Amino acid sequence: MTDTANSGGATDNTGKFTGLGAIYARSRPGYPAALLDRLVQCVAEDVAGTADTGTTAHSDGDGDPAAASGARAVVADIGAGTGKLTAELLRRDWAVIAVEPNDDMRAALVETIGEAERLTVVGAPAEHTTLAADTVSLVTVAQAFHWFDLEAFRAECRRILVPGGQAALIWNFRRAGEESVDAVIGAFRARVGGFTGLTLAEKVTDRELTQFFGGSHYERLEYDNDELITWDTFRERHLSLSFAPKEGDPVREPLIEDLHRIFNTYAVDGLYRFPNSTHVLLGEVR
Repeated sequence: MTDTANSGGATDNTGKFTGLGAIYARSRPGYPAALLDRLVQCVAEDVAGTADTGTTAHSDGDGDPAAASGARAVVADIGAGTGKLTAELLRRDWAVIAVEPNDDMRAALVETIGEAERLTVVGAPAEHTTLAADTVSLVTVAQAFHWFDLEAFRAECRRILVPGGQAALIWNFRRAGEESVDAVIGAFRARVGGFTGLTLAEKVTDRELTQFFGGSHYERLEYDNDELITWDTFRERHLSLSFAPKEGDPVREPLIEDLHRIFNTYAVDGLYRFPNSTHVLLGEVR
């Protein structure tokens, strides 16, 4: 594993996640195997397509992970955070580049995953990854696209992706309409000023997705991803939300009391079934 320093400057939102690396690594949900199976299929289709056209990914001559024809496919996990998705990608036969601008998140990623021969860690923002052009078969973005500058990130994807390469925008969403989810929404709405939703990703519009992909050709996928979690994980997961009140905020303790009451109402034998769905937008960035 190699780790390169941030040479592209941080985005304005990078600092929002300082101090949250360990909490994210412990409490955030993972991703279903069926999603990874679909991404494997996507990369295989890309490799077949480049072989048919005689186009290959190339190296920049400086040891870039995306080497010449016959090398492993390269997947860039952008806004990798603590590496929840990165770890899953490494279980497939890919060279994986984790791009994450926040020092705390990147440190948690390295601590969680450890040394991995096929992993490169890059400290850079999504809009200026520092990766070589035409070297990446698949770009993945888990839980982060809504923080990016859309046009700048679109341009960066078009620069680093090989012809036919694709981007997968991924979010874990609490299932709407579940009683326990509605109760959590009610608690945040009552305690947190300006609350609009449990994830800012809910604000990403079809128009923005069409703008990013360069058309409406992208594929929509959804996977069940429920998990049984303890009170500690339930608490940390909600308090690590970007808009949750921080230590010292007078509404923090009342919110924790509300969350504890909700957990006790819906948990069985100390475990709460977190009603989670993984949503994916997958397609070429044209």
